[in-house]
Amino acid sequence: MRYDAIVIGAGPAGTAAAITLGIAGHRVLLVEKSRFPREKLCGEFLTPECRPLLARLGVEERMIGAGAALIEQFNLYAPDGSCLEIPMRWIADGAALGITRGRMDRILLDRAIKVGVEVREDFTIGPSFQMVDGVQMIEGRYSEGPLERFSTTMTIDASGRHGVFSRQIRQEASRLNGARLFGCKVHLERIEGMEGLGELFFFKDGYGGLSDVEDGRSNLCFLTTERTLVEARGDRMKLIDLTVRTNPAGRKRLIDAAMAGEWHGTGPITYGRQQTMSGVLTVGDASAFIDPFTGSGMLLALSSGELAARVIDEHLSTNRRDSPAMIADYQERHRNLFSRRYRAVSLLRRSAFQPAIRQLMVSLLSRQQGLARLITRSTRAASY
Repeated sequence: MRYDAIVIGAGPAGTAAAITLGIAGHRVLLVEKSRFPREKLCGEFLTPECRPLLARLGVEERMIGAGAALIEQFNLYAPDGSCLEIPMRWIADGAALGITRGRMDRILLDRAIKVGVEVREDFTIGPSFQMVDGVQMIEGRYSEGPLERFSTTMTIDASGRHGVFSRQIRQEASRLNGARLFGCKVHLERIEGMEGLGELFFFKDGYGGLSDVEDGRSNLCFLTTERTLVEARGDRMKLIDLTVRTNPAGRKRLIDAAMAGEWHGTGPITYGRQQTMSGVLTVGDASAFIDPFTGSGMLLALSSGELAARVIDEHLSTNRRDSPAMIADYQERHRNLFSRRYRAVSLLRRSAFQPAIRQLMVSLLSRQQGLARLITRSTRAASY
């Protein structure tokens, strides 16, 4: 079977690429090793910059109609509870959205199907990859089924940090006081006073974000050290007590909190760019993993997927089917669009893991709104 593009991974980056190519009239295969709906460790927070992109994909109104929370302001709390308020208008017009990955991913996948993308769930692509007369040949199969072979002009790897065709060539292990960091996520209920707000709490061993999603729940997603995980001894509410609730503002906010879903964890957390085998274009976390500190992971996934699709569409529309040329074009535009953000976020992450610096940073910026707004804008991507 011959396709203009095969997209591996139906997360936000992969579906954004597939939908954009489908709208442009290209023949696209989108494969996903899992079966939806499925939840993932994620802050489930879409900054206001995502809204125009979601509208272009044709899913913005459906996400709002599905109950996505509207978030107008994000508050950052230093370990002593002092607060820095960041209105979402500093980032872009409109409110941020809070929506679970299970629901968001399903909406995006349904949209891909509607625009003509062939979707296969529970389907795994193998590591076999060949170029035959300028055409890419890859293989895959359902969990129970025969091996199938496909040909395509371009393969897009959107399969995450441990991508099918990518390998990490530079790791930067995230540590605090020498201890490795791990990520945790859980949905909570009985959180009062969060309407229109998102919150980030710094604590001794990391930081955690809290924001509403649909159905009366809130998403708590945080990073903490391996030592703290061991100290909690598998007691998840104790882990919250040892982390987010050590911040006075976090303790007050979560006083009556109760778990309302499965617990998700990952780690140890590493940061770094990825290198893929020749001929494969990478998007989202398969290309590079960015610290969740600024809440921009979803934007980078969606916008890198859309950017990849635009590049492929431009080349195919002018009958240029040279995959190395497409990849070089994409990589140059990707650097122009995101390199400044990566540098700014990397610097802020190092500050966030220095207790004295993060306390001073919140205290200073809460009194210097102009500087706070400038730093906030420095972590945002340039426009297309």
